[in-house]
Amino acid sequence: MDAFEAIKATFFQECDELLAELESKLMLLEQGQTDLETINAVFRAVHSVKGGAGAFGLEALVRFAHVFETLMDELRGGRKPCDAVTIKTLLRASDVLADHIQAAQGLAPPVDEERSAGLVQELELLTHGGEAPPAVEEEEEDDFGFTPMAFDAPLDDPALAVEATAADAAPAGQPGWRIVFKPHGRMYGSANEAGLLLREVGRLGPITVSVDEAALPTLDVLVAEDGYLTWTIDLVADVDEKAVREVFDFVEADCDLTITPLGGAPALVFEEEPPAVLPASDDLDIAALLAKAAAGAAPETPAAAPAPAPAPQSVAPQSVTPEPAAPAPVAAQVSAPEPAPAPAAAPIPPAQVATPVAPAPVTIRVDLDRVDRLINVVGELVIQQAMLSQRVLESGLARSSGIALGMEDLELLTREIQDSVMAIRAQPVKSVFQRMPRLVREVADMVSKQVRLVTSGEDTEVDKTVVERLAEPITHMLRNAIDHGLETPEERIAAGKPAEGTVRLAALHRSGRIVIEIADDGRGINRERVKKIAVDKGLIAADAALTDEQIDNLIFLPGFSTAAVVSDISGRGVGMDVVRRSIQALGGRISISSVPGKGSTFTLSLPLTLAVLDGMVVTAADQTLIAPLPAIVESLTPQESDLHYVGGLDPVIRFRDRFLPLIDVALTMGFRETPMVPSEGVAVVVETEGGQQAALLFDAIQGQRQVVIKSLETNYRQVEGVAAATILGDGRVALILDVDVLVTDMRRKSPRSDFKLAS
Repeated sequence: MDAFEAIKATFFQECDELLAELESKLMLLEQGQTDLETINAVFRAVHSVKGGAGAFGLEALVRFAHVFETLMDELRGGRKPCDAVTIKTLLRASDVLADHIQAAQGLAPPVDEERSAGLVQELELLTHGGEAPPAVEEEEEDDFGFTPMAFDAPLDDPALAVEATAADAAPAGQPGWRIVFKPHGRMYGSANEAGLLLREVGRLGPITVSVDEAALPTLDVLVAEDGYLTWTIDLVADVDEKAVREVFDFVEADCDLTITPLGGAPALVFEEEPPAVLPASDDLDIAALLAKAAAGAAPETPAAAPAPAPAPQSVAPQSVTPEPAAPAPVAAQVSAPEPAPAPAAAPIPPAQVATPVAPAPVTIRVDLDRVDRLINVVGELVIQQAMLSQRVLESGLARSSGIALGMEDLELLTREIQDSVMAIRAQPVKSVFQRMPRLVREVADMVSKQVRLVTSGEDTEVDKTVVERLAEPITHMLRNAIDHGLETPEERIAAGKPAEGTVRLAALHRSGRIVIEIADDGRGINRERVKKIAVDKGLIAADAALTDEQIDNLIFLPGFSTAAVVSDISGRGVGMDVVRRSIQALGGRISISSVPGKGSTFTLSLPLTLAVLDGMVVTAADQTLIAPLPAIVESLTPQESDLHYVGGLDPVIRFRDRFLPLIDVALTMGFRETPMVPSEGVAVVVETEGGQQAALLFDAIQGQRQVVIKSLETNYRQVEGVAAATILGDGRVALILDVDVLVTDMRRKSPRSDFKLAS
């Protein structure tokens, strides 16, 4: 890939981030948060897309973004209301903008011209107060082959009274500002236009404009993309400097800009944050710099002794005193020329002082394959470190020996490297959550329901691999919640509920895992209907005795659907079973909690990472197993006085004034055919994600260890009660237990004999 294509690829990556920001802010507008900050955020996102697209010659994208941006400019200026109709149009415009970006990237066919043009017309109608702008006639090229530039407002508008000179536009003391504006070539390359900026300044009050064309070269050396003109604008209006600066907010980095009061003291303007320490150089003439800032002059060659040119009003800097202790803007005393007496120095208004701000975090873009390779290597490092520790332990060296102490240091260092590398992979689920408001809005419109999406925990971090594979199951769950869970507005009102239904999407960390909850305040699961459909489809026997939990889980069976009509949303017998398989493929699980008439909550539980795990190494029969450390509450040695048997068969153990089921893991997993004597083993009290506790009985505990997760399903097959596998320090394979399955499911079943591992 050449340099140009690499930059273009980076632009499209930034577009993804800008689109996510755009959609999130538009959703805030839809929710009634129509403050200026939110509107400005939408404007900046569209403007940034337009600027980048202009640099790469993506004309269709630039044209659409320009119309979008113009309407946003009207909204942020308060000239147009940000009402419901406008917001709905903006939401549809963001969809078309995303389609234009996809088409420009080559990931989708060109956008339908009729659809795009129709939305452009709607945006222009909103921009121009209900009247479409006059059609632009076929323009004629001038003698040099250039087409005249068209503006939304003609340059001969009374607000843009362009004169031959602006030197004497305002008498001394007149309220207003003198703006000296020299665009750089890159400003035009990012699809900005000087004429539009002049028009925006004209909206603040009467202006007089002059242009300095002295820098224009002859045609044989002229570069069309460069900027040669300098504009001087006298704005005669009692407006704040902040309002003037906002006009040039997005082009300050691409131009030379000086703003000084008319007939008063100069406003010191820093295009960027002032340096913390003034550079020490013989060539630096601070007085000349201040004089240039006051007069808005073009840069001049530094001279040893600055001499201000005579003018009707001149500014003579008197002294410059940089603060020695902390960075501070340069201060100056200003006086009028002789023979008039010098006026007192005017203090710089706080708004004109450039206040240092905290630097933004520096980030780099790294190819994901490189990160994956790094993680794989670190995983192998963890395994090798475990093997070395095992060899040192088997050698019988004293714990105080130099080798043993060195191995402890190596273990700490390996852990730090592992944590640091995994932090690189960590990514907030916000990237997935931001896609959902658009989905909810579209599905709600299709089923004619009023839906409000509430999200929380968007900054919860999880491994990037998990994040990328969360989008599909969450999409299915939200569609199901809106289509099946929520009632129609009429049904909700009849049931004493608000017409608008609420769907909640939340993410949180719990017991070393990430939990995603999708909840609605709808009708809940109709268990009688679910069971009848399952019987009619032959999924269960008609006389099957099922608990509420088992009935709820019938919706995850392949081919099960409660939809009466096949539609684009549901009714084809796929969806919820796909969700369960997707979650299980990530080493997770899904559960349901439903109250008829109140709503349902679907809980997805997933590992934080698919790479490493902190676990307790235990022994069951002749097998070495790993119990996930976050699920362990306590370990203890069973005493005969604490053991009891339910029905003479199922053992329970007293634990802090409660009785917990005691599960013989070796017997349950089929490693042993006869139960062990509990008092001869070790009981490990564990807690499931649902808060259910039980005691797992093992032969012994070997110790705590960080292990590298290897998929058992990929390399062998899925085994109930086993989440994954790992490689021990001695090279053997150990199984990582799925505590939730052991506690909630397998203790209800007979011991297994279909799965045994060789010693």
